[in-house]
Amino acid sequence: MKCAGFFLLSLVAATAPNPWDNFIYSPASRHVKPTIVHTKSEPITISKNNDGEIVYDIPAGSQVSLDFGIEVGGWISLHANTTSSNTPQLSLAFAESPSFVRAISDDTGSVATQDYDKALNLTLAEGSTWYRVPEERFRGGFRFLTIRALSEVTVTNITCEIGFATKTKDLRKYPGYFYTPDADQQILNRAWYAGAYTVQTNIAPQNTGRYLPQVKNGWAYNSSIGIAGPLLVDGAKRDRAVWPGDLGIQGATAFLSLGHDGLVAYKNALETLFYYQNATTGRFPFAGPATGSFRNGAQSDTYHAWSLIAMHNYAIFTGDSAWLDLHWANITRGIEFITNALDTSYGLHKQTAPNDWARQGGGGYNSALNALDYQALSSLSTLAQSWSRDPTTLDNAAKWATAAAKLKRSYNALLWDTQTSLFHDNETTTLTPQDGNALALLYNLTTTPSHATALSAALTKFWTPIGPITPELPDTISPFISSIELLAHFAANEPARALNLTHSLWTYLLDSPLMTGSTLAEGISANGSLYYRGNAGYKHDAAYTSLSHGWSTGPTQALSFRLAGLEIVGWKRWVFRPQSGGVKSVRSGFESPLGAFGQSIGVPESGLSWFVGPADGFLVRMLRSRQSPSLKSQQRSLNRRGPVRNHKNHTMSFHKYLLHVQLVVYRNALDAPWFWFTQPQCK
Repeated sequence: MKCAGFFLLSLVAATAPNPWDNFIYSPASRHVKPTIVHTKSEPITISKNNDGEIVYDIPAGSQVSLDFGIEVGGWISLHANTTSSNTPQLSLAFAESPSFVRAISDDTGSVATQDYDKALNLTLAEGSTWYRVPEERFRGGFRFLTIRALSEVTVTNITCEIGFATKTKDLRKYPGYFYTPDADQQILNRAWYAGAYTVQTNIAPQNTGRYLPQVKNGWAYNSSIGIAGPLLVDGAKRDRAVWPGDLGIQGATAFLSLGHDGLVAYKNALETLFYYQNATTGRFPFAGPATGSFRNGAQSDTYHAWSLIAMHNYAIFTGDSAWLDLHWANITRGIEFITNALDTSYGLHKQTAPNDWARQGGGGYNSALNALDYQALSSLSTLAQSWSRDPTTLDNAAKWATAAAKLKRSYNALLWDTQTSLFHDNETTTLTPQDGNALALLYNLTTTPSHATALSAALTKFWTPIGPITPELPDTISPFISSIELLAHFAANEPARALNLTHSLWTYLLDSPLMTGSTLAEGISANGSLYYRGNAGYKHDAAYTSLSHGWSTGPTQALSFRLAGLEIVGWKRWVFRPQSGGVKSVRSGFESPLGAFGQSIGVPESGLSWFVGPADGFLVRMLRSRQSPSLKSQQRSLNRRGPVRNHKNHTMSFHKYLLHVQLVVYRNALDAPWFWFTQPQCK
């Protein structure tokens, strides 16, 4: 008879040398040098000087392309020696993708000729000179640097001064972690840490936004991104701006992997949205101030809802009551914008501002919009009821919950297609979008477990070997929407399907020779090329596509919260419900202002749920599971004034096994051991 494997829950982080350190992409220093020569033209001489520095003697007309090995970003400095008075003597060009390693940079402005940015020409004094690019020539994301000699020049000590996550002392010291030793699941480790590094490159100093009107030729990144810094921005190279939809994914990634520093950047992005909220209507901006969309007055119904969802998530991640109290009036006005838009007949929101993540169509009772509205209404209603005792707040919360319930009933009545087991894009079309359906599944717009199962299965009709092609934006694979779908399959208790999606799309995003190998791209075309959004605003400029975009980091959240199973789900409420999907062993953890949390799991499907509540003590509860129908339900309350060194033992019988679980809660993570478990016994 086989015995159940080990089961372990520990509310602490590990401190010993970590097996996952090799998966961390972040550089060990803020001054990074190229690792290898990618390509060079002849006759270039490469040698070393007495200090061990590599020296490049480059004749006029020749060029050398250097590879930093990972995505980097910031300011380039170098030592140059030239005897020529002809200026400029050399030029610099930057590229994220190997496909655009050339004498000119890839693009931060889109143009069909794929040559918007050109090269950065350098004029140097004759003789030996140390040079650093000007502040405004900040380059937020690149892996490759090409140096072209316009006159004969000798170059050495080429360095990138890292310009992201500037408040982080040690870029490699992540408070959060994830690891599985399973040989066939190593893409999970790679995707988790690529997500973490992608978002780290998206933590931008306040004054490194795109200057508008945009410089041409060239680039300038010296405008204000928001009201405080650093901030979470959408991409490293571009747009370098706050976008609420992106925050819906990257905010959780920042929290889980980067801890305090991630939360500071997340908070500053939200503070910018609060600052620019319309005082009359309550609408939040479509994008931050360093965008043409903001300056043109563009508005978005979906991104308004994403703003509220991001605010809810930040509140529960931090448990910051003072922050919530400060902004509750703003949040209430934001919810009222939604409730004022719900019609009296169906309680649904008819879309009038269809700007979104780039999808086509929309309008009417749009399924994506109403799913987002439902999540904003229901999650903030629940938050208000848990956090506040104010009668007006509680009355509003009840009204929001009622509105959400009506919306859900009408959503299913008007938009569900029984033949395809998918929701329509709106009431006037037969289009069944990936975004609306993934959001409906993730945010519980389904009515029964079998309904969710059917919807999860139906979403696979869009799948290809490298990811789902989204019907609402033809010829496109969107890692943003696929991140939502990934989370949605876990929500439907389909972890194996979620892992299949991770293996297909995120393997491609990391292993394709088009990519950086360390960060996650904004999107790709259906055939895997970088011609993302070629017909939808990007002017067929593959050099414009961002290869380090935080909205593509869904696996970091999905693997920590859903597969490893320890998730903050409400105001000082946690659930522990691992969904292994066949993964045999997992360790994961994160740090929050509420404490340090971690777990190590060796039971493929424990079927256990643990909830830790916001009362004076930790409330721990084991719930019956569909996977383990005979699981006995127990409840214990543990004193959390401490450190707490006592423990409670719980014994549960399920299936044929007796599993003995020992839970130890420590208020001070420094006092806590990592391993607490006992050998399970067979019956």
